Amino acid sequence: MSTKKNEIINKINQLTKQIIEHNENYHTYDNPKISDEEYDALYSELKKIENSYPELASLNSPTKRVGAKLLGGFKKVEHKFPMLSLSNASDQNEFKLFYERICKDLNKSKVSLSAEPKFDGLAISLTYRKGLFHSAVTRGDGVIGEDVSINVRTIKTLPLALNDPYSKLDVVLKAEIYMNISDFNMINSKLKKNNEKVFANPRNIAAGTIRQLDPKIASKRNLQIFIHGIIEINKKIGTDSHTNDMQIIKKMGFNVCEHNKTVETFNDAIKYYEDMNNIRQNLPYEIDGIVFKIDSYTDRHKLGETSKAPRWSIAYKFRSIEAQTRLKTVSFQVGRTGTITPVAELEPVSIGGVTISRASLHNMDEIQKKDIRINDIVYVKRAGDVIPDIDRVNLEKRGKTKPIKMPSYCPACNSQLKKVSNQTFFKCENSRNCKPQIIQSIQHFASRKAMNISGLGEGIIELLIDNNLLTNYSDLYYINFDRVKKLERMGELSSSNLQQSIDESRDTTLDRLIYALGINEVGYTTAKILSKHYTSIEELSKTKLESLETIKDIGPVVAKNIVDFFKDNESKEILKRILNSNVNIKNMNKAASNKLDGLTFVITGSFENYSRKSLEEIILNNGGSVSSSISKKTSYLVLGSKPGSKYDKAKNLKVKIIDEKNFSKLL
Repeated sequence: MSTKKNEIINKINQLTKQIIEHNENYHTYDNPKISDEEYDALYSELKKIENSYPELASLNSPTKRVGAKLLGGFKKVEHKFPMLSLSNASDQNEFKLFYERICKDLNKSKVSLSAEPKFDGLAISLTYRKGLFHSAVTRGDGVIGEDVSINVRTIKTLPLALNDPYSKLDVVLKAEIYMNISDFNMINSKLKKNNEKVFANPRNIAAGTIRQLDPKIASKRNLQIFIHGIIEINKKIGTDSHTNDMQIIKKMGFNVCEHNKTVETFNDAIKYYEDMNNIRQNLPYEIDGIVFKIDSYTDRHKLGETSKAPRWSIAYKFRSIEAQTRLKTVSFQVGRTGTITPVAELEPVSIGGVTISRASLHNMDEIQKKDIRINDIVYVKRAGDVIPDIDRVNLEKRGKTKPIKMPSYCPACNSQLKKVSNQTFFKCENSRNCKPQIIQSIQHFASRKAMNISGLGEGIIELLIDNNLLTNYSDLYYINFDRVKKLERMGELSSSNLQQSIDESRDTTLDRLIYALGINEVGYTTAKILSKHYTSIEELSKTKLESLETIKDIGPVVAKNIVDFFKDNESKEILKRILNSNVNIKNMNKAASNKLDGLTFVITGSFENYSRKSLEEIILNNGGSVSSSISKKTSYLVLGSKPGSKYDKAKNLKVKIIDEKNFSKLL
């Protein structure tokens, strides 16, 4: 290597190190050592050198935080280790039951717990290879997430390279992306000035930002990140506790929450919970509870986990924060299925740093039960610190009020409303001509679990409807994109991206299409169940009520909704247009064979060649069934590494135990 080339590399490394150091001082420690002008000069110098010698520039250079726009959507990625959800405790008694259970199961009088704030943010896994940032994947459904590396890379508090002596490690970390309340309020303030729709809460904007296809948007929104655990590491780093690992994570260069603590007893845990609850409104970020985890990894392995959540951890939620304000008036919203929901319009009030001006009143029965009236002073709380809710009326401050009345006609299309028999709500049944219902049905059709058409938000749908390009979701496959390009806010690039996303959605699966149709009370799980019993949408459309009612988990109400949907002439026409638009529908759930027919499997541990989700699908696709618990009726326990208590139970009940190699032999 030439002397000049060595000099350039050394200069790049020197500038990179300086910039990373100053980034940490500014963003992590809030203690800048140089002026903005001096920082900009270092940054510009590095960028100039990299432009002159692009072959020497590193992908993880500070100048590469913002990449090019994504042309399509985000790539789906299967987590090697599922990102499980947490069990919840809503009061001290539930938390006490958890603590007593883990003490009993571990045969201990007390158990040390790591305690940390539960952030109202976006869970994510981070992968570093040889010490360099490699990828970031959303939690998704816990098994499959989306690769959002391009946006996560823009977060200024995220190190792109690990500090020594960890600079060569391969490591996967669990993290939370969030937004500070001050940044949230500032963004919403700008949106209000421009008469644009504001975000509901900081979590909402953090999640939305991470899924932007343009990383420049993410880079401007000042997202933050905290690391709260190691998922996988390629080298033993000498610890057997979460507390010690968090110290190492900090040394690697990551931000960890300053309020993390280890508590030794139940009373210590309760004190920590109360202390954090008392200061939560003064924190710069949103938290909605405390996560308690057994600190010892040895003890964690003893307890194991269920298919949904670890047995060694729990989220102890805070009580809702409330404030008083005046109910000015009530508006009525039309939902996707025509349900009319009363919404309280409030005098703006700050709750936990978030300004609340609207709250759901649910239905007229709820209003009457709580005796809520216009001009009342009401207590507003944020249930789960997300959804604003009117808890009760301050009757002592009641003055001149007006009763809340349900309108007789739809506020959107003026059709007469009907009260649903044996229900508490009213409906607009003009689904084909009621604009809010049309917009929401198209949104539902395009959603991720349905046809997965990106770039089709409420504003774009309304624009297409107003310009007579959409009347229902089947029109998506017949849009004249020459006209779309000429519309305000669209243009060549946006139009092309939308067209591409619609074209990609033509390759879909039966369960997605069933869910996308928006049949009343047919959710994603029900759609999956139906796809296991029918080979095609045509077969489902011709099925009889009696046949549907024989399917497990399909009740008489859902069965009737399905039959009624496919009997409706307009629904028939819409489905016909979809099927005639080169949509390719695969049924991924129909049993591939009956090799495992009559066999019940339980899965535990981690596997080299399968995820637990893929094992479940293979079993179901070959006629078997999967259970979450061991019993005498269990045919096989499929055993991976680091199994939980299911292994011991299977041995006691003399259930056949097989590894993944022997499982493959059954197929």
